[in-house]
Order: sequence, then structure tokens, then C-alpha cells
Amino acid sequence: MDIQWPLVLFSLIAGTGGSLFAFVALSELVGGKGKTRFAATVTALVLIVVGGCLSMLHLASPQNAFAALTNIFSFSGISIELMLLGLTFVAAAYAIVVKRVRNAAAAKVLALVGGVLGLALGYFCGHGYVIEAQPTWMHEWLPLAYFGTSLACGAFAYDIIASRLGDGKEELRGRMPVALMVCTTISAVAVVAYAGALGFDAAMAHGSVFWGGVVLCGIVGTLGAGLVRLVGRAVPALPVDAIGLICAFVGGVSIRVLMWVCATGYLDLFAHTVPSVMLNL
Repeated sequence: MDIQWPLVLFSLIAGTGGSLFAFVALSELVGGKGKTRFAATVTALVLIVVGGCLSMLHLASPQNAFAALTNIFSFSGISIELMLLGLTFVAAAYAIVVKRVRNAAAAKVLALVGGVLGLALGYFCGHGYVIEAQPTWMHEWLPLAYFGTSLACGAFAYDIIASRLGDGKEELRGRMPVALMVCTTISAVAVVAYAGALGFDAAMAHGSVFWGGVVLCGIVGTLGAGLVRLVGRAVPALPVDAIGLICAFVGGVSIRVLMWVCATGYLDLFAHTVPSVMLNL
């Protein structure tokens, strides 16, 4: 089956934005700098909006986008994604409360709600593909791989913002490296598990995507950057985070590409059956 690049990029970019806002929520609850949280919120909003625009590019016709909106409560894969893209309104409301209203309690509530929605966005961007028509997609590890790779990207992005704006050591009361290690481990475990569900023989048949993208970047590079941040306190955070984000992003794209190239090609959902299958019409 042809790789649907708009969907590949949508799921990872929007999922990264959601995970990034989840770190805003964690910082709001645990402790960190308001300047970092606000910059991360704006960045998350941009990523989610860009991802949302990309998600519309595969619908073949603008009428299908309107069909998705009019069937928002069908709870199809696309309708759930659209609901979760409503996270943009929560994040925008949080930014307004922080900058204009300055109500600490309201900010914490909005951050918590947005953080939960942000994590859900990364997961449900993958869950919509768990369908019986594609046996290689019928694994719960698929949405978890989407979630894990988005989470790793969001964690590195947040640490980059924190390091760029000041002393990132203050974020999460100094536990940001631990959070990074947890996120990169979740990503690596989920990616390995989904590759195993696909079948390692099938995955390894796509050599450069699997060995270069998934293994070298998505697992080794991402975990390595997280480990350096955890134990190499004397190493500057920004370059390590930048390498980690690049590796996590390449790994996230690669596992999504692997999903498409390992799919059975007898049913082209996205070229022929979008209205009836994906939009639940």
C-alpha cells in the first residue's frame, strides 16, 4: 500500500504537540518556570494546528472534511481525532489565563485537562488504524507505538525549550532527565513490541527503514540521548536534546512508514473508501 505521508506527518506532529502540552501540565503541577510553560504552550498550539491541517490533505476532496465535521459524534477514527484536536482550545485558554487572568487554580485545571487530552491525542492518532481489514494493523501495540514516539518527541521538545530559555535544571524540580528517560524507554518498548507484532522478518525486509530509522534512530539514538541526559549532568543539555529530538522524530516517522509498507495492499482505504469507512457514513 502507498505510504500516506500527510497521515504519517499529522500523527507525529500533532501527537508531539499534545505530548508537549502534557509536559506543560506536568510542570504546572510539579514545578517549573512559567516562561518555559508559556513558550511550550505556544509551540504545542502551532504543532497541533499544523498537524490538523496535514490531516485534511488525504481526504481527496474538501467535502470529506465537512463530512467528518458533520459526523463528529460517530466516534469513527477521524471523529475522535477531531475531538482531541479540540485540545487547541484548552491550550489557548490556558495561555490566556496565564497571561491575562493570572488565576493559578484555573491554570492548573486547564493544564491538567489539556495534558490528558494531549496524551490521548498521541494514542488515538494510531488507534484509528486498528481495523480488521488490515491484519498487520490489528495490534494494540500500534497505537502505543504512535503514543510512545510522540511522547519522546514531546519530552525532548520541552527540554529544548527549557534549556533555551534558561536553566532547564529547575524544570520538574530537577527531574526532567528522569522524565526524559522514562519517555524514551516507553517509546523504545512500544516500538519493539509493534515491530514484533508485525513480525521481525517482515520488518527487516525493509532494511533501511527498519535498521536505520526504527532501530538506529528510534531506539538506540533516542534511548542514548535520554541516558546521556540522565547520567551526563556535565554535558550541555541543548545539543543532546536536539540529537534526541531528531532521532525520536526519525524513529517516529519510520515506524509509521513501516506500518504502511507492511500493510496488505488489497484494500486502499484512503483512495476509495474514505467516506464510508473512515468517516463512518
